[in-house]
Amino acid sequence: MQRFGGQRWPPVLHHWVPLALLVFGAKLSLEAAGEIVICNYEKFHLFDSMYRPRTDNFCVFNDVYLGSDVKGADFLASSLDYKRVAFANSKFPLVPPSLFKNFDDIRELYVRRCSVEMLKITRLLEKVYAGGNRITSVQLDGNASNSLRELYLDGNRLQGLANLTNLPELEVLVLENNPLLGNVDFAQFGRMERLWKLDLERIGMSRISNGLKRPLAELRRLDLSNNALTYVHVRMFRTFPKLEHLWLHGNKLYFMEAEQVRTVMPSIRSIVIDDNHWGCGHLATLGKQLRDHGIIIRHGNCRTERAIHRVCCSDVTDVVDTRYLIEMGIRQETRVQQDVRELRAENDILRRDLERFRSQLVELMANITRPVEPLQPNESEAPETDGQESDEQPESGYATGSFEDYEEE
Repeated sequence: MQRFGGQRWPPVLHHWVPLALLVFGAKLSLEAAGEIVICNYEKFHLFDSMYRPRTDNFCVFNDVYLGSDVKGADFLASSLDYKRVAFANSKFPLVPPSLFKNFDDIRELYVRRCSVEMLKITRLLEKVYAGGNRITSVQLDGNASNSLRELYLDGNRLQGLANLTNLPELEVLVLENNPLLGNVDFAQFGRMERLWKLDLERIGMSRISNGLKRPLAELRRLDLSNNALTYVHVRMFRTFPKLEHLWLHGNKLYFMEAEQVRTVMPSIRSIVIDDNHWGCGHLATLGKQLRDHGIIIRHGNCRTERAIHRVCCSDVTDVVDTRYLIEMGIRQETRVQQDVRELRAENDILRRDLERFRSQLVELMANITRPVEPLQPNESEAPETDGQESDEQPESGYATGSFEDYEEE
């Protein structure tokens, strides 16, 4: 970088200096005490949501180093097309506010490995790449939740998902390697109706919680690998009807219930289960259940002597089997209690329906057995017949005479 008039300019932009001074002359006079930084419009290399290499035109800021006072620099563009902005080899605690002020139409922001501690997402941002930082909190500005589609927060210091639950347009959420997150309930993602990829690898999860009230209908890829899970029941994924790929490797799993796998997970295609604490006996049963339902058991390279379906396991099953048998007994008792509660609730509903039907039946029987009042002849309105009875019968089932005449007939 070179300096011009006490300011810093990229070498490739010397021919832009007169134009920049003309366009931003007023701002330069106001910010004379600060530093003006202009980005280079160039090809930038990154990865897409499927981790495939991607190259696109970005306004790239190189070698930006700011202290706690990030307001001391003013960030400007060298081109009118600045919807994509990236920082390379830079460090600052938060994205400078002047960036969002001057780049008011920014759609993609790349700030990976910039030592960011607090991330602000403005209303027009659609994709944010903020992995490898020190982010502890995220701030959504205005209607940011209505635009954001992809959010990458891997390798940060998040301790919760505050401000990240109301993102209805979000499609990709990567929270990998945030070990302070711990156990996350899937219910926190309930408003992300378009979410198709959720990465929860290495977040310190020891159990799966699913309090979702309605399914995440678009979720197809779920990564729970490299956590501390010990037990999995496929029923925990019942709210993901389109789930195709599930990663469970690198945990401490020793038991997995998969008898209802195809019923609960109708779209599942592959499950990664290697690098866990499987006993060979249970792994053989589990592998057969998955393979019989046409599910691919993805695996790594097993370097031990014992393997089932090329997945490592142990013949020392006394500790493992005892451990999961005890846990299974507890879980079985819990499920029985839950089933009893559900049956009692259904029984109460049926009892109320029965009482309602009984009341309706009593009322109906009372209406049927109620005596019919005899029709009283009205002599003043009776038509003259000259002593001849009419051959026409009334439409109702009763004659025009008295009830006693009807009974005699």
